[in-house]
Amino acid sequence: MINIMICDDCLEIRNIITNVINDFYKEINFKEFNIVSFDNFHDSIDYVRKNNNEKNIYLLDIDLNEEKNGLILGQEIRELDNYLGEMIFITNYSHMGFKVFQYKLKVLDFIDKNYNFQKQLRESILIATKILSKKENGHAEKKLQIKVGSQIYNVLFKDIYYIETIKSSRKVVLYTSNSRLEFYDTLKNLSSLLDDRFIQIHRTIIVNKNYIENVCKDYNNPYVVLKDGVKCMISKDRLKEVMKNWM
Repeated sequence: MINIMICDDCLEIRNIITNVINDFYKEINFKEFNIVSFDNFHDSIDYVRKNNNEKNIYLLDIDLNEEKNGLILGQEIRELDNYLGEMIFITNYSHMGFKVFQYKLKVLDFIDKNYNFQKQLRESILIATKILSKKENGHAEKKLQIKVGSQIYNVLFKDIYYIETIKSSRKVVLYTSNSRLEFYDTLKNLSSLLDDRFIQIHRTIIVNKNYIENVCKDYNNPYVVLKDGVKCMISKDRLKEVMKNWM
């Protein structure tokens, strides 16, 4: 599934972009996509924070008629998505093209709304879709191999919500969206096998940062809320690190 996020303060432009993309994908019989649109910086960043583990195309205007413009939005998106998504700027300010590339945002295209706008948009969406599709087909997603009883499981990193230890036991429990796997291991060993999308928030808990929905910063009772609504306790001495890695 490819997620397309549009950020432009003009409703008419957002609707035009949405219609062009819908029509284009219909022409090429591409159905695995979802379009969302926002008119401001805050809602856009909130969306990216919750969806940066997905395949994303970002269509950004430069002038958002607020303090933070599209270039700053692009910077913050890159801090969240590790340059994985495809970014396209669409603007009335053709003279800003050079400045966009100065920001080193790994921009796929810079489209002038006043010059062959729809044609350029279709071409850029096609290229972005091909790039993201190749990533999906050519990338071997990392897996964690675990032994549950006599059975061997290979769990995709992206499917792991969190892992916690079992009190008074040498076992841990791994949770995904639809399974609970209990096996013998230690968080220290598992932490060495996992990548940087995971963070240990407590001596007994490791979570996948991509599934963190919210963080309660109450120093006396800090915890994270995952996308499935589960709350996981944070050690007080790890709260600052959690906030730094999640925000």
